[in-house]
Amino acid sequence: MNQLQQIAFCGGGSGGHLFPAIAIAQELLDANPDIRFLFVTSDRAIDHQIIAASGLPPESFEQMILPLRSSAGRVSFALKTVRAAFQCRRRFQQVPPNIVVGLGGFASIAGVVAGWGNRVPIVLLEQNTIPGRANQWLRRLAVRTFTGWPLESKWQDRWQTEVVEVGVPLRRSFRGDEVGTQSQSDTSSEASCLLVLGGSQGAVRLNSIVLDALTNGDSHGAGRPLQVVHQTGSDDVDRVQQAYARAGIPADVCAFIDDMPRRLASATLVISRSGAVALAEIAASGKASVLFPLPGSADQHQLRNAECLESSGAAVVIAETDSNASLLLSQQLDRLLTCKNQLCGAGADSEDMPKVSSDAARTTVTAGVPRVAMETAARGMAPENAAAVIAESLLCLTAASAGSSE
Repeated sequence: MNQLQQIAFCGGGSGGHLFPAIAIAQELLDANPDIRFLFVTSDRAIDHQIIAASGLPPESFEQMILPLRSSAGRVSFALKTVRAAFQCRRRFQQVPPNIVVGLGGFASIAGVVAGWGNRVPIVLLEQNTIPGRANQWLRRLAVRTFTGWPLESKWQDRWQTEVVEVGVPLRRSFRGDEVGTQSQSDTSSEASCLLVLGGSQGAVRLNSIVLDALTNGDSHGAGRPLQVVHQTGSDDVDRVQQAYARAGIPADVCAFIDDMPRRLASATLVISRSGAVALAEIAASGKASVLFPLPGSADQHQLRNAECLESSGAAVVIAETDSNASLLLSQQLDRLLTCKNQLCGAGADSEDMPKVSSDAARTTVTAGVPRVAMETAARGMAPENAAAVIAESLLCLTAASAGSSE
């Protein structure tokens, strides 16, 4: 057998883990419509929601849900992971996958270990500049690791198995002519559209910073109407919706955005966390952004991701822990929503910025850059078609594995 017939994608817990798998699956189906996928995920509701809305043919995949949450106690999580690994191993023995792909995150551990125990080739996907803890632990089991944003050099030296930098795999709707890269502010629409993304699981603190910046200060956009689209996460919809209503700000508030390509295409400016996939989607859409890295992310990997766009001039980075975060955001909104082709009084902005000495506060090289330049820089950071490259590699690995076993 030298054709890829069954692939197991292991991982979940967020869109950042699952969206790359969906992008690769789309490419593999083009090569072989009969291929079948098994998504081995956590039991978080977001995993089922993302896979159900993936657009993959229903007959092409199954979802195997494992009762795994990294927030559980360490001993409890370890016991659940061991049980889940045996569960995966039994499943893999019944329907052997040609390749197991680890997507990162704690939900990937059981499936990757089970595949390795069954002598199935292991491939890892790592989208961040600093690898997640799960991939750090699993790297020795993999025959190859594909990276998205450039892996920090110290980790390239430590990895021990093959590392291939291909960029972040994006769903087809983000690539080529299928994504509208023309800035919304260049269209005939009279309103500025502010897109707020707290991540697929939401971000209560970030939601509050945005609300403070929009509802407690002067109106933004120099008289131009403002429309807000705000992804809050499931636990914060009502509070955020009520705050916008009290302030009289038109807002489309939702727990999770299914049609991200369309929302990004129509955005004037994006406020976002800095997960690797979110940044790649923003770059592919050619949008300027204000980024709030998750403070508690492992090894500050979200901050390192954000610095990739910041250093290119595509984004402004603000620390969520800064006591002046709302004021800093308000000033950036005034600047970035009011003009596109001028420096927008960059010098005045710098003088008016609060002087904060803590390490949490950040002033960036993008502070006076006009939005049009940030959009151009973002497009320059957009990844190539990494999904197609990875799909082709999986096909080749399958052929090589089959040949060596004959």
